[in-house]
Amino acid sequence: MTVRAAVSMLDLLEDSAAGRGTVHFPGNEPEPTSIGALWAASEQAARWIAAQAGTGGVVAAVLTNTRDCVTTLFGAWRAGCTVASLPLPARGMVAQVYADQLTRFCAAAGAQMLVVDSAHRSLLGETPFPVHTFDEAQAGGPAASFDGEAALVQFTSGSVGTPKGIYLTLEAVAANVTAILAALEPGVGDGSCSWLPLSHDMGLIGQLLSPLAAGAARFGHHRLTLMKPDTFMANPRSWLRTCSNTQSTITVAPNFALELAVRTSKRIGSLDLSRLRTIIVGSETVRADTLVRFADAYAPSGFRPLALCPGYGLAEATLAVTIVRPHEPWRSIPRPADHGAPEGTSAPLVSNGPPLEGVEVRVTPSGGSVERDGPVGPVGRVELRSPGQLSRYVGADLRLTPDGYFVTGDIGMMHEGELFVVGRGDEAIVVAGRNLYPADIETAVQHESIRRGSIAAVAAPDGGLAVVVEPSVPNLSTAELEAACRGIRTAVASQTGCPVATVAFVPRGSLPKTPSGKLRRLAISRSLAADEGLLARVDFG
Repeated sequence: MTVRAAVSMLDLLEDSAAGRGTVHFPGNEPEPTSIGALWAASEQAARWIAAQAGTGGVVAAVLTNTRDCVTTLFGAWRAGCTVASLPLPARGMVAQVYADQLTRFCAAAGAQMLVVDSAHRSLLGETPFPVHTFDEAQAGGPAASFDGEAALVQFTSGSVGTPKGIYLTLEAVAANVTAILAALEPGVGDGSCSWLPLSHDMGLIGQLLSPLAAGAARFGHHRLTLMKPDTFMANPRSWLRTCSNTQSTITVAPNFALELAVRTSKRIGSLDLSRLRTIIVGSETVRADTLVRFADAYAPSGFRPLALCPGYGLAEATLAVTIVRPHEPWRSIPRPADHGAPEGTSAPLVSNGPPLEGVEVRVTPSGGSVERDGPVGPVGRVELRSPGQLSRYVGADLRLTPDGYFVTGDIGMMHEGELFVVGRGDEAIVVAGRNLYPADIETAVQHESIRRGSIAAVAAPDGGLAVVVEPSVPNLSTAELEAACRGIRTAVASQTGCPVATVAFVPRGSLPKTPSGKLRRLAISRSLAADEGLLARVDFG
């Protein structure tokens, strides 16, 4: 199906407002609300924003999964403002550190004000700019004429390096949303369910704007159930339980969410997932064993393996770049041993599918020549060109290739028209002349002392490979932890063929992650170098 790109995201939303699509905010409102009602309420929010910040200004916001937030977001765009989407506080972040981070982001974006949920207002204290809450925006304001070029600035969550602002026109956002809809082909009876935070591109673009755009009559009046992220994190079973109760057909999740679902599958009770035709899996490395175990665990609930659709994306492309299409089987291939993957690893590469409509993806090998595909495919830099591409960075220079391709920083290969991502180029660890990618190590290594999903491979302070893990059980003695360090070193060597310079244990739940669950490896490396927050550490000569 080919979907014509709208002039702007506002055009898509206005089109949906005329349909019968709905949004439900469980926990906040007992009944779904129509997209039309949200659109009407956003007119009041637009007047309030124009009175506070002026039309055409910059409004910074920490987006949350609430009705008032959604209407404020749309109102800011209708007022011709640029919305700078700022991250939620990372797990364990000190309130003052978070407040300082938001202050830097607001200054970089040139924001006239910051809008947050009332629960986050108390974290900020005194700030050099006005801070408001989403419920204030519902008060409306005097009639105003709106002008200015509405846009979106997505500040990256900082899983690698320093966060930066990605400037997207609403035409670029609309182009990516329509490409997503062309891939998913929503129709009559379809509905989405999400717990992903709207402060993350996967939540905002993939599970708010795309489902709302599908609320238009030509897509069958889509319905969306928007859970709170805290609900899922406190009770991972709530996600699939809600999908079952609402008979949702489409959802999106990172790999770790599927892992949590597998762990809790025996305690979740009776479900009906027979209508769940699409789970887009992305945002982090997708593991083949996770997909297989998830499909097996929920087969008794009517779940079909063909519903698993790995995808690849990044904020610089608005969101989605490639997706395995619904009803097509996901594929995996052995890792290319000649290109930095550990020899002997059993963890294959999972396909992220072919590019979306209008998106061009190529791999440029280190030699500089470009090859789009081949019988196996060269490993090299993943580059893309798309109508959903960023216009510029906020506070940084944007460098494109001479023919307009964006260099993603990821390393991958194209095979039979599909993208396989090997790892992040700027996360590669050089050991004895080999480029090792952290995800390869983390996926391959299994040891009884490691808490599942709680392992980080990073560069050791004095060079080489370091492995930082959380213990599988609490309250181990120092001697027990140091013995486990030696056992993990042996396991890494035997399972991947990689020598390990350092193994360290940190408290359970303390590995720093972004709000979307990605390991913050740079922060982990710094803590290891400073010898901070460790339960035990063994350095091997």
